[in-house]
Amino acid sequence: MKNEQELKEILGHHIKVRRENRNWTQEELAVKARVTKNAICDIEAGHKFARAKTLVLLANAFETEVYELLKPKNVYPDNPSDLVTLYGEEVREAIEEINYRYNVKNHT
Repeated sequence: MKNEQELKEILGHHIKVRRENRNWTQEELAVKARVTKNAICDIEAGHKFARAKTLVLLANAFETEVYELLKPKNVYPDNPSDLVTLYGEEVREAIEEINYRYNVKNHT
């Protein structure tokens, strides 16, 4: 089980990454989520944890579920480029296998 500080850091990470991926400022997110800019700043920095209502408002602003904002960073990257970094070799090998099978099937 995660301790309180770890949960604050996980939430802060997800909020910041999702906000930056959308090119939103903290102020823009605050308006969309109907919370204060200070709340966004404190959550992103891992200083405070969001109340249940704030979690729902943030999830709604990002058009996601609350649990997506709380899952550990190593479960699934927020940024698609992280997937390539983590799984690039497997993806490349899978594509090569698909191409090989396609070529064998269509050239025999």
